[in-house]
Amino acid sequence: MKPWMRKFVGLIGATAAAATIPVVAAPSAHADSAYRCNYPEVCFYADPNVQSAIVARFQVVTSSWQYLQYPNTGYAVVNTRNDDVAYVLQSDGKVLCVKPNGSFGSGERVVAVRIDSRSSC
Repeated sequence: MKPWMRKFVGLIGATAAAATIPVVAAPSAHADSAYRCNYPEVCFYADPNVQSAIVARFQVVTSSWQYLQYPNTGYAVVNTRNDDVAYVLQSDGKVLCVKPNGSFGSGERVVAVRIDSRSSC
């Protein structure tokens, strides 16, 4: 067999062998829901316990405040977004930041939320 033919046959064999190797794709990034709050939402609960009823859900990134229809005194908030922070405005004017995939509860009254595309507070 001529040298160029050996290379050609070897190339065909290597290609055929590669074609039989199973392709394993890396798992795609995905987000999980938390406490009944679906990705990509920021959810507010009726009291500081995340087991209470969800009273508001937001998912739009905005440059202004989105006001809760029924502001609560005492609440929990869950941010299921992977890359966005949620700023929470309390009735006393204090602004809190909830990190991506973060949560917290408070005894203060919350009035609005602003979801920002920043990945850290």
